[in-house]
Amino acid sequence: MASGATLVLAMAILHLLQIDLDHRRSSAPSLQRFMYLPQGEYLKAAVLGYEHFVADVLWLQAIQAMGERKVTNEAGQWIYNVLDVITTLDPIFVRVYTAGGIALTTLVAMPEESNRLLQKGMNHNPDVWGLPFLLGFNYYFDLHDDLRAAEYIARASRLPRAPAYLAPFAARLYVLARDPEDAVVFLAQVYAQTVDESMKRVLERRLKEVMVERDLQLLEEAISRYRVRHKRAPEHLEDLMGPGLLRALPPEPFGGRYIYDPLAGTVRSSEMKERLQMLGKRKPR
Repeated sequence: MASGATLVLAMAILHLLQIDLDHRRSSAPSLQRFMYLPQGEYLKAAVLGYEHFVADVLWLQAIQAMGERKVTNEAGQWIYNVLDVITTLDPIFVRVYTAGGIALTTLVAMPEESNRLLQKGMNHNPDVWGLPFLLGFNYYFDLHDDLRAAEYIARASRLPRAPAYLAPFAARLYVLARDPEDAVVFLAQVYAQTVDESMKRVLERRLKEVMVERDLQLLEEAISRYRVRHKRAPEHLEDLMGPGLLRALPPEPFGGRYIYDPLAGTVRSSEMKERLQMLGKRKPR
């Protein structure tokens, strides 16, 4: 009877929460629903024995919220709150840590909150290599700290079932300057292990942006070699194809084209207004 009463209580709480969410959805952004959630510890005490069930229901709500087109910083904080509640109810719900960790840095610029969520996941799931890997991802792309990125990726490489590429990649981050090609590989791997389609779309765009920066640097290097060889600037990008230069011109990832200004000697993408900043804040060991 006690078990049945607890289930009824859990269902009642969720029903009232859903009514509140549906009511507020018509007059406020649906992400605001999460500011009304009780703290995870209180909710866990109220639904004793049904923590996993409640966590699943809240996760479905969070997925819907993260799929919205526009996510403000305030809404991002609400997303973080519900992810924290879910992982308090179910500390081994690994997908919440991974998808949520990515969402907090791609939908909104909240790397510190993402790091806290991922660190919480590592504390409860110490053998899951994807959690320190994503922490390394945050330090590489958002916090521009290659040393910390290398440390977390190296940690991930030592865990069970970790991909073989992690250890050499961590070694590159320890000793090499920031390279767009490394960023392309890094993002491609994160994209491959992401199952949420809305996150995959965000990561796909970010991957294409990094590919543009890689291509622009490649073209600039080829222009410099052309200048040295011919004592003049090329008139067209097609002039860069040849021995010692480029075998072919790279395609623009967004479906546009690369535009060359022979007077200024610069190259840009027709689809991106600004260059991607790839310089990190390398800290001495």
